[in-house]
Amino acid sequence: MMYNRFFCYGTMIWDILFKVWKKGSSFSGENEYISVSNGVIILDGKDEICYGGDLKVMSDDFANITTYSTTIYINGSEKETLLSNGVDDQTGETIDVSGNVGQISGDILRDSDADKLTDNLWFELKTTNLNGEESTYRVQLETTEITKEVKK
Repeated sequence: MMYNRFFCYGTMIWDILFKVWKKGSSFSGENEYISVSNGVIILDGKDEICYGGDLKVMSDDFANITTYSTTIYINGSEKETLLSNGVDDQTGETIDVSGNVGQISGDILRDSDADKLTDNLWFELKTTNLNGEESTYRVQLETTEITKEVKK
């Protein structure tokens, strides 16, 4: 199997974030097929960090998946991708879609986009099964602003 994913460890990440961040948003969302929880976008004035959270599938439709990609994006006047990862099995076996979505850091948000997170943050899962059938699942993510006073 070929994996293009980054893994983080829940409580350790929160411990680190509480020491360094100033402002951000947590996010989650679900529909009848998928659930995304524990996502975080951190804005520290220099670089941004996006922890994609945890993906959980809630249907047997995901039992025969051989390829999938996940994307977190802002859906404004144009679709702006914040984080995208993919997994493609080359052995003919199936893969588990549930798990950590991944993370990215750097200059991932334009200044004007930070204000768009509240109503425009989306998660997309694209899958291909053993029969070659492709499916796309989208869920709007609910955001909660989080801030912390930084001691100097």
